[in-house]
Amino acid sequence: MSVGAAMLLLAMPSVASEADVTASAELVTPIDIVGEGDLSFGTLAVPRTGTCVYDVTATGGSVLSGGSECQFLAGQILQAEFSVACEADALATYEVIYTNSAPSGATFSAPSNPMAIDGFAASGALQTRACDADGLSDVNAGGRLTVTPSAPSSFTGQVGTIRLEAQYE
Repeated sequence: MSVGAAMLLLAMPSVASEADVTASAELVTPIDIVGEGDLSFGTLAVPRTGTCVYDVTATGGSVLSGGSECQFLAGQILQAEFSVACEADALATYEVIYTNSAPSGATFSAPSNPMAIDGFAASGALQTRACDADGLSDVNAGGRLTVTPSAPSSFTGQVGTIRLEAQYE
């Protein structure tokens, strides 16, 4: 660079430059899920032959299939219940996940249409719905227990778990 060009650069006043960017955020109420009630099949008959399929629906009803030995014998039949606190009217995806821990000869799983949200008709295990207008949604889940003659007739206890997961869309 020549001495004249360098002197010209020194003589020019400095010009400041600036730019702005925005900062943004989305603030939402965290989703909080509480298990309110366990699913119960009550007392069930173990078949001597064939297979019994016992369903507790997401709306609290019961359905059985199999031979004449298949019977709900006693006790309360209850669907699982969850309470979900979420941003009012925000879209959320709900999913029920089943884990089998039934004894040998029996299997715990999801029934057809295992989940009902805020009183809507029972539908699939994965649903997207708006959180209730008051920010509290009720989710109910059903279950299926398939029982064969090799199931222990003296068994009483846990046959599985139902986990509810929810996230905003």
